[in-house]
Amino acid sequence: MVKERRAKPFLFLFTGEEFLRGNKVEFLLDQLLPRELHATNLFRFYPDDLSWPPILSQAATPSLMGGAQVFWVARVDRLKKVDFEPFASYCSHPASQTYFIFEADELPSSHPLLKLARTFGEHVHIERHAKEEGLNLMRAKLKRFGKTMTPGAWQTLEERLGGSGRLMDMALDQLMLYSEGPAIDEEAVGKLAHAFLHYEPFDLTEALVQKDTDQALKIFHFFYEMNADITMIVGLLHWQLKRIWQAKKLLARGANPSDIARMVRIPPFRLDSFLSQVRRFDLEALERLLDLLWKMDWDAKRGATEESVAMEAFLATAAG
Repeated sequence: MVKERRAKPFLFLFTGEEFLRGNKVEFLLDQLLPRELHATNLFRFYPDDLSWPPILSQAATPSLMGGAQVFWVARVDRLKKVDFEPFASYCSHPASQTYFIFEADELPSSHPLLKLARTFGEHVHIERHAKEEGLNLMRAKLKRFGKTMTPGAWQTLEERLGGSGRLMDMALDQLMLYSEGPAIDEEAVGKLAHAFLHYEPFDLTEALVQKDTDQALKIFHFFYEMNADITMIVGLLHWQLKRIWQAKKLLARGANPSDIARMVRIPPFRLDSFLSQVRRFDLEALERLLDLLWKMDWDAKRGATEESVAMEAFLATAAG
């Protein structure tokens, strides 16, 4: 008897650039699972939470609410000593209407998930042309609202926000709301920066490395009041801490400043202050911050604590 093939794969692996990766995961989620079922049928796991027996047991059990179930495993690259054999066995006989999404910055070529994704699903690697794809998403948003941006405005916005796709996307919402006329130029971006963008991702990590809790909380509340989206702020802080971690590793290997700027996308005028932060962060402390950040995010998402309170507690711990 030939087993019926699914209309969609049940296994998806996303690696590469974080902003665009997040957009693609969110788009896939909307295809797999109606929004009204996210609270009951979407299960998200971080490295410290991954245990195959309860996950696979739940995957094999139909949802009481009906419909599909989605298991989303973030930061696979930070998993330590996890045996993927139980999941590989599951892949041979997956439950119907059950999907697995894995995501990571990068994975070594020998990682078992790469083989499983090739055999049973899809692997989407977002690196080459990632910046241009992210800009295309933002251009499409502008077009929907009847707006355009000059090349100089794009460059100014990227440099002002340190190349953060998340923050640029948020700033676009402000620009579309307050700019006059269909074309947004450098002057409009300058006015936005003066009126709204009092702080940048660099300022938050600077407060952390200086152990200035009051300043860190002040900057957090600035971003939160602009957007009220903890997920965006967590992603923004993780993105900046990750760049500092990458730069610290590169410095240890003897990379020169210009190569670091190119590899972690730091504009030339920002390079000296960025490298100053990099040198002042302790590598082990930085890795602990990244782990604490993801644990805080997960605790908030599963309802163990209120999101803004969780972020405040994280910043107090990180800067204390």
